[in-house]
Amino acid sequence: MWSVASGLLALALWGVAVAVLKPPAYILPAPWAVLARTWTDHALLLQHGASTLSEILAGLILSIVVGIPLGILIVAIPVVHRLVYPIVIAFNAIPKVALAPLFVVWFGYGLLPRVVITGSIAFFPILVATITGLMSIDPELLRLATVMRARQSRTFLHLRLPQAMPSIAAGVKIATSLAVIGGIIGEFVASDRGLGYLLVQASGTLDTTIMFAIVIILAVVASLLFYAISLVENYLVFWHASQRSK
Repeated sequence: MWSVASGLLALALWGVAVAVLKPPAYILPAPWAVLARTWTDHALLLQHGASTLSEILAGLILSIVVGIPLGILIVAIPVVHRLVYPIVIAFNAIPKVALAPLFVVWFGYGLLPRVVITGSIAFFPILVATITGLMSIDPELLRLATVMRARQSRTFLHLRLPQAMPSIAAGVKIATSLAVIGGIIGEFVASDRGLGYLLVQASGTLDTTIMFAIVIILAVVASLLFYAISLVENYLVFWHASQRSK
């Protein structure tokens, strides 16, 4: 309910700004005009939105599948940490917009390059959160496991991984927003469908109303993904202090 109230407050402030400042419609359309346009073109928005959502979800899954196991390897094997982690940091520093044309050359036009772009943008916070969570375990717990002669695999499954879950969940929640950004970037570069493609088309005709509609839809999608991950987090780490305090 607080999220709904927050959205209504943002729309109200937007409407007041339009009523007071009276900007041209191509600069800042009224919120009621944007909502009306969203309803009028809902079929078009749903068609392109489904393509964008599939890219976002596929890229987010790819980032999870790559980021978490790679983080585990970096923590478990010191050589991997010394050799691979600097490469990953350098790769993350490269603007993905610069890599997008290369992905198109390597993978061609279609869904795959857009998914790879989305995954490459979203995976780094998951990787860092996994590494941080696995390395932040209390040393006393590790000493206790050593005294009790627990195998490394059992120590990982019963101590390291559960303690790292809150940090990993936080990384995934950050990655949801980045996945939305990555999906749009991919559609800017190589796509003939999707909300990003619609944004490019609308910007060429100064159709600001549909552009605002797309931006609102993307914000709603990112928020829903964030809350979905939060629900999964509540289920997986219900025992953690951050969940008991809610």
